[in-house]
Amino acid sequence: MRPAFVDPRLMQSLSSHFPSLCQVQYLTETVDADGQVVTVWKDRHVAVPCNVTSLKGKEIRGPNQTYVVATTAIALQDYYPDIVESDRAIVGGTTYDILLVESPLSTMTRLSCEVVR
Repeated sequence: MRPAFVDPRLMQSLSSHFPSLCQVQYLTETVDADGQVVTVWKDRHVAVPCNVTSLKGKEIRGPNQTYVVATTAIALQDYYPDIVESDRAIVGGTTYDILLVESPLSTMTRLSCEVVR
């Protein structure tokens, strides 16, 4: 429930601060006809206005591969209490693993994410 001192029109008036669209998905597991476990990502929310901000990144070099780990913050324009850390977010073709979900004053949702390339 939103606090009484936050006008519900606040986030709608800030639409220009959320220029991208985010898709949030959750992982499901089913068993196929052969008894094999099949995992499928399903949409929890689609076309959510958002703002993506890069926080930091690092390159990790191994003996056989090098990969980049980048931490990103994704601010969603509204409050989404059903998003959890096991979900993932997709913005502009980039997939992010959600590490932390925060909802300050229950007015918006902020995701701390990691993308591994």
